[in-house]
This record gives sequence, C-alpha cells and structure tokens, in this order.
Amino acid sequence: MNNLSNYYFCVDGGGSKALANLYDSNEKIISSSKTDAGNIYNDVCEVEKNISILWSDCCKKAKLNKNLICKNTIASFGLAGGRSLKNKNLIKKKFNIFKKIIISTDGHIALAGTSMKESMAVLNIGTGVVAHLMLTNKFSQQISGWGYPYGDKAGGWWIGLSLITETLKSLDGYKDNKDYIIKKVLKEIGTNDLKILNWLSNASPKDLAKLANILFAAKKKSKIANKILNEGINEIEKILEYILSKKRIKKIYFTGGLSNFYAPYIKSKFTKYLVYNSVNPLLGALLISKKKFPTENLINDKRIYL
Repeated sequence: MNNLSNYYFCVDGGGSKALANLYDSNEKIISSSKTDAGNIYNDVCEVEKNISILWSDCCKKAKLNKNLICKNTIASFGLAGGRSLKNKNLIKKKFNIFKKIIISTDGHIALAGTSMKESMAVLNIGTGVVAHLMLTNKFSQQISGWGYPYGDKAGGWWIGLSLITETLKSLDGYKDNKDYIIKKVLKEIGTNDLKILNWLSNASPKDLAKLANILFAAKKKSKIANKILNEGINEIEKILEYILSKKRIKKIYFTGGLSNFYAPYIKSKFTKYLVYNSVNPLLGALLISKKKFPTENLINDKRIYL
C-alpha cells in the first residue's frame, strides 16, 4: 500500500471505552481498535495515552509505519468532555503529528453518523446522558452531558452513585437494609467499612457505571432498584419532551449502552419518534473529516445567562 496515500484516523471516545477506525482515501476501513475511556473532562492524560494506543494498534494491524503516514493522515476525534477548551487544546498539542486534527464532542460525531444535516437529535445513554440536536446546517445544541458529578442523571455513573447512596443509608441503619440489592452492591464494593471507604476513595465514573448492571438485573426483586429506575425514566422522558415540544424535532436516535435497558419503559407517546441502533459515530467522524458534515458549532457555547 502506498504510504503517500491519505488516511483518516477516527476515534469515538466515551466515558467507558474508546473505539477507532483507520480509513483509506476511498473511505474503506483498513483497521480497527478498542481501548479504555475517551472522556477528556475526567482524565485528559488517560485519554492521550489511550488515543496513542489506538493509533499504534491501528497502524500495526494495517501494516503501516505510523511515523511515515501521520503527515498524510487527518485525525477526527469525537470525545466525551470535548467542550473543555483547555483539554481539547492539550489533545491538539499532543497529536500535532497529524496533517490535520478535528476534535468534536462524541455527541456531535453521533449526529454526523446519522448522515442527516438538520431537524434530528441523538440521545445517548451510557456512562453519562447527553442529547445533541442538529438545528440547522450551521448550529447544533447539547442537552445534559455536564459530566460527573454534576449532571447526567439516568446515566450509568448516576445509577451507580444512587445505588451506593442507598446502600450506605442501609448500612447506617436508618433505611431498610433488607432490600435484595444491598448484598449485591456490597459484594462489589466491600463488606466492611474500611474496604468500602477504600473503594469509594478510588472509584471513577466508569467504576460507578459498572454497577448499573446490578440495577437492571434486580429490578423485579428490589424496591430500591425500581425507585432509581423510575427516576432515570422520568429524566429521560423530560429530555424527550423538550426535544419534541420545544424544539419540534420528531426524529430522535436513541443510542448508548443503556438505551436498550431503558427502552421498554419509555412511554409510547415518545417511542414512536425514536430510532434505535442506527448511528455509526466513527462514520460520522469520517464524514466530518471529509467535510461531508458540518464541524461542531454549538449554540451552548454562545449563550450568555446574565
């Protein structure tokens, strides 16, 4: 393969994992890779390391010399926490090896992955919760996605935090400690105070998000699980109501690792507008890099509240 060809290195970095494709000039995937989290708001140094791993692995699998092709490669990254200007600039500085680098939020490359340029939205429910709306060819809007520990109600880390909070209340004795889910949580975080404190002091949003599986597995046996689940459903439906009623967007792509768990509980008045499992964020990153989809231009970053 000609090392002077143009390549496109695309990364989709979320709260729990990061995926990458290396494309040739004909938009053919020539290699893929996967590693840990890609949220630059939570830990930009970890993301720098993970992107380097993805780049090296993609080049190795494609049997290409990464040091030779980088100057002929356009990098397009969609990263959770991508609104952090400081951390975005750190990523750009770290990866100035590329011919060009474009950094979007992970939500924006999901929008691009729909191949539609206006009047649609993507609601992603994974480690966090974030909706991106394509308003026109020029502007998009983000809803939620403020990150740990301030927002993202209904997302994986919020579920984990809620389970931990209810478990600790039960351990202290002023809440019912007979709920089925308490033992399940303790099995993960420790069964005495010192072990629990150690787990809490080292827990990341990704660690909290892993506890979400406990909730969905226990929903038929646990009052606590159902209480948290109902709060999450209510939050999701409020976001959907805003998108449908206030923004008058009638096509909403419902994505993310937890979307399938929530889907059966969403009211039918919302589900008729939802599109399931139809988004390819890495394709979106490629389309952005080839100027086939607008680069991110968030109205959020232009708003003034006072």
